[in-house]
Amino acid sequence: MAEAERFSLIKFIASFGQFLPWVKTARYALGFLGIGFIGLTIYRAYFMPTNKQVTQIVAQPGSQVTVIEEKKKETKKFFSIQPFIEGYGFAETDNRNGFGARAGIRIEF
Repeated sequence: MAEAERFSLIKFIASFGQFLPWVKTARYALGFLGIGFIGLTIYRAYFMPTNKQVTQIVAQPGSQVTVIEEKKKETKKFFSIQPFIEGYGFAETDNRNGFGARAGIRIEF
């Protein structure tokens, strides 16, 4: 049976001054932090409950303006598909005017 090397306190303390073990430790620490950051980002984006505030401004004839503020809890899904149709019109100061429409599907994830 081979003889074990005797314990030396000076060698033990000197081992903390070596460069490569610290590089390995730093690499592991950065890896754990990166994985944690990615996990937190995914949690916040897809699973964390949020409140959505909607403000509607209704202007009526006779300079009467009504502001309606609504807060509702927004549920998050992994992805959502929403069909849409939009219409728009425009009028410029140089007598150009027109209108148009867009239709399509929004995929949010």
